Amino acid sequence: MREFGAQSEYSKLREVLMHIPGDEICLINGENRNEYLFREVPDPERFREEHVKFIEVLKSEGIEVQLVEEILKNTDYIEIIEMCPNMIFTRDTGTITKIGAIIGRMSKIARHAEPLIVKEALKKLNVPVALEIKSPGEFEGGDAVWLDERTLMIGYATRTNEEAVKQIANLLLKEEIVEKVIAVPLPRGRVHLDGGLMILSPTTAVTRIEAISTYPSKIISANEVKLINLAEWLKRKGYELITVTEREDRIFGANLVAIGESKVFSYVWNRRIMRELEKRGFDVLGIEGYELVKGGGGLHCMILPIRRD
Repeated sequence: MREFGAQSEYSKLREVLMHIPGDEICLINGENRNEYLFREVPDPERFREEHVKFIEVLKSEGIEVQLVEEILKNTDYIEIIEMCPNMIFTRDTGTITKIGAIIGRMSKIARHAEPLIVKEALKKLNVPVALEIKSPGEFEGGDAVWLDERTLMIGYATRTNEEAVKQIANLLLKEEIVEKVIAVPLPRGRVHLDGGLMILSPTTAVTRIEAISTYPSKIISANEVKLINLAEWLKRKGYELITVTEREDRIFGANLVAIGESKVFSYVWNRRIMRELEKRGFDVLGIEGYELVKGGGGLHCMILPIRRD
């Protein structure tokens, strides 16, 4: 039977879904980069090279990398992918639970096709769909951060709305997949929760404090809704919060990928945070992303975990 489920940010990573950027990156120019959500116009060849190197590192760690374009080759989806420069950010299309994938619904029109593409790829990989967000819900997987196997945090306001949080919470609580869903309202300018909070171990998180405690969060359980200051609540739960500065935040200081056994991937320039994690026993590997960062995303955004231990 097909194994799937990734209800953790730091348990051993076994399998991911990714997309190597192709000719669609050539669509980006100085006039439309904002429409396509890119920070700058990248060099397509170098953009691809950096991404391929990241994949090679993941494979060297024993992680199975499934490629959307390989799964869907010889289908009509290939020409659609060639219209989607943001397809590289597979994480944003959803999250995969023990009962199947939660498929998102993008708020930005340039990204509307991506969840449908990933849904089809997962179907071919025999990963079932547990929930497909319906209108008026909007949800991007970058807003889903697993605190632990039984607790899903969902950021909302910018790319995800409360209706989607409700749809996800209703399913996961009803099926007893989680004990609680924490709805985290994001301040203006914060795109996704995974850029402002990443859980790297049962006791360690990297965060931009303002991203998670500007407004009260809601713990939604089967019987009640409780208001909390998420940063203070995490501290009381025993988490050490390593905080990123405003400058580090802009260059994805908290957007990290943990693959298990205290090993973490970070953009190579994130030196202070890398040192802080190394002091705490983490093995941190720097990944070059000088072109990738122009796409407006971090390393965590580029992998959709299919399976973790």
